[in-house]
Parts: sequence; structure tokens; C-alpha cells
Amino acid sequence: MQVGGVRVELQFVADNPNLTFIFFIALVLLAVLGARFSLYAYLNRQASDLATEGRLWDALVAVGALAVGFALLGVLEIVTTLRLPIKSSLVLAHVLVLAATMRLLYRSIVPPAETGLAAYEATLTRAAVLAVAVVGVGLALVGRHPFVIAVMGVSSVAFAAAGISFGHRGAAESRVQGTVIDTLLRHLLPVLLFGALIPGVDLATLAGLDRAVVLHVQVVFVIMTATTLMTATIKLRQTLATL
Repeated sequence: MQVGGVRVELQFVADNPNLTFIFFIALVLLAVLGARFSLYAYLNRQASDLATEGRLWDALVAVGALAVGFALLGVLEIVTTLRLPIKSSLVLAHVLVLAATMRLLYRSIVPPAETGLAAYEATLTRAAVLAVAVVGVGLALVGRHPFVIAVMGVSSVAFAAAGISFGHRGAAESRVQGTVIDTLLRHLLPVLLFGALIPGVDLATLAGLDRAVVLHVQVVFVIMTATTLMTATIKLRQTLATL
């Protein structure tokens, strides 16, 4: 079957039927669970009476939506002749928004001690957004060029490190122990970690590791990201019940 210049035709991942099947299942699972996560984040936003919480719920809606976008483009690559390397920029944006959410939660507990620190964090955020844009444009124009892969992998690791740092510091604050913020931080940390490893593991290809081996590892992180999103969604459901 052909639609326009695109044929609906099964494309094997790394010429491996078994890996293709696993990737298909993993991506469909991520799409479904990402959509469910976004739905409950949206419902929490609608139920919340505090305008200040709007940014948090909007960010979490985006987290799920970006995971869905990455997954659906991946499925399209499997079932059609379309090549969509730009999908990796969506998972990188997913990691960035998660890291920003960690910062948002932490700063809701511990505001910046000085104006200069807030300005510095804002500058880093703008640099991170620029990195995502560079990766997106690079993937669209030149595909999986080594420079683009390097920027994507290093950015993903940096976003994860920053988000995990904010998350751990926030969870360590005695005043948040047992609160909604505490449980959100703890449930989002594994989503951030596994999500960051999806593009991060691509750095291994620059060191000469076979792409097929990297893909076998990458699909595990896709499954773990979906699983941790499911666990985080349970927390969002519980939070919704208390609003």
C-alpha cells in the first residue's frame, strides 16, 4: 500500500525481526502510557484551585506528550518507509522538561538565595533549550551526524544530572517528607533517568560500538521509561483524588 510517496511496509530495525517486534511493542506501550500520564496531569490541573500549580501540571502534560510523539514517530518508522530521525529530539525535549520540572518542584521549596543565582539558572535553561533546537534542526537536515549525536547524548546526560540533583536535594528537605512534592520527586526521578538513557546510550556509537548492539540496549530503556511513567501515573491518580 502506498500513500503519496510513502509506502506502508514493515521496516526491520537493524535488519533484525525480533528486535523490530520488541521495539514495536515498547513504542506502543510508551505511547499509551505517555498519553495516560498526560491525561492525569491535565485532570490534576483542571481540579487544582491554585494558579501557582498550573506551571507544574502543564510541564507534566508536556512530559507525557513528548514521550507519545517520540513513540508514534518510532512506530511510523517501523510500519512505513518514512525515516524520521528527528524523533530523537522529542525524547531529548522530554528529558529537558522533566529536569525543568524537578527544578520547579525544588524551587517551590527552596527559592534562590540571591537574584544572581536565579538569573544563572535561567541562562542555563535557555542554553538547554538551544541545545534541543540544535539537535532537532541537525537531525532534520543531516540526520545522525556524529556531531549531532554528540550534542544530543551530552545534553541528555547533562539534563539528567541537573534534574537528579534538584530532585535529590528536594527530597532531602525535611519539610517535604511525606508531602505531594516529595512523592512526585521520587516518582519522576526514575522517569528522568531512563528517559535520558534513550538518547544518551547513542554516545556509545561514537566510541565504535555496533549500532545494533546499542539498539538492543536502547529498547530496554524505552520499556523502562514506559514502566516508570505508569508508576508515576498512579501517583497522579492518587493526587487527583485528594484535590
